[in-house]
Amino acid sequence: MLHRTAFRYLLIAAALPFVLVSGGVAHAQKSVSRKSIPEAPLPAAVVNAKRVFVLDGQTTAEGLTKNGNALAFDSLYADMKSWGKYQLVDSPKDADIVIELQYRPYSGGSRSFGVYNPSTCTVQSRTVAVPAADFALVLYDAKSKDQLWATTDACGVARLVKNQQKEVIKSIGRLVDGLKRRMTPKADPH
Repeated sequence: MLHRTAFRYLLIAAALPFVLVSGGVAHAQKSVSRKSIPEAPLPAAVVNAKRVFVLDGQTTAEGLTKNGNALAFDSLYADMKSWGKYQLVDSPKDADIVIELQYRPYSGGSRSFGVYNPSTCTVQSRTVAVPAADFALVLYDAKSKDQLWATTDACGVARLVKNQQKEVIKSIGRLVDGLKRRMTPKADPH
């Protein structure tokens, strides 16, 4: 009887480190989230820049929102101007950095639906492509043309043109807000 008890204690003592380690790993995996990862700082060239040239990147995409790319650029220019952090200049030669707005379309999949034909009493299946797009801000050093930083935002999808335009404006706003947020880093809580 005594050796059974000793065996149990030995088994528990041998298993205890594995239980503690696996519990610690599980705890560490649960505590990782976006909130627990600090944002990386922007390059000094971006933070210290005074003059910026805002560039409307070209796209060959089909199915642009009506005036979508022009609206996105106008929204970006207005947001950058109202921010007041940078002096907006007319030429990349006069700038410290160049901020390029890029439009990156991709397929958002497809949507299928049935259409009833009363003359033949049949339902025909239709499938339409759902276009989707990301807007990207890409920051370059104006002199060396080296890319300094980039970020993207998925533009929301809407059926009506006026709602598409609202989604474009909101997407550009999120990009500029993200740049502003990184300009003023929060104190490290650790």
